[in-house]
Amino acid sequence: AALPVLRRSGGTIVNMSSGAGIEGRGGGGYYHAAKFAVEGISEALAGELKPFGIRVLIVEPGPFRTDFLGRSITMAANEIPEYAATSRKHYRETNDGNQTGDPDKAIAVILQAVDADDAPLHLPLGPIAHSIAERKLASFRSDIDAWRDFTIATDFDQL
Repeated sequence: AALPVLRRSGGTIVNMSSGAGIEGRGGGGYYHAAKFAVEGISEALAGELKPFGIRVLIVEPGPFRTDFLGRSITMAANEIPEYAATSRKHYRETNDGNQTGDPDKAIAVILQAVDADDAPLHLPLGPIAHSIAERKLASFRSDIDAWRDFTIATDFDQL
């Protein structure tokens, strides 16, 4: 119901993703999958809405000191010993309340991006999210460069 109003007046849709939407890691595949979906639908939406003057901002925060790792998260009661090394339980237990990100500063940056004429599509927030994005870009670039000759040689031969 918001799109008819936004088409008339323009605006920005802010979708909350995560550093987990940039790069998948062990122990949280379900969460990564959900955030990858947010990334994909947001990118598609950005292309669809651009002609109407509607922007999309994908916020990709790293760890911020909120209740995300506290009472707002539910962990499975049964543990599978084989997955202990990749479990996010240890991460949660050692990082809850120790996140370095300040939520008030994050909100200020988000609002700044919404008001900016040159707002990005992707907004990794915090030094950890920024390093995740840099690492993902480097890995992606390495794969693309290493396999370029093979991947572009897949069209039909010219007749």
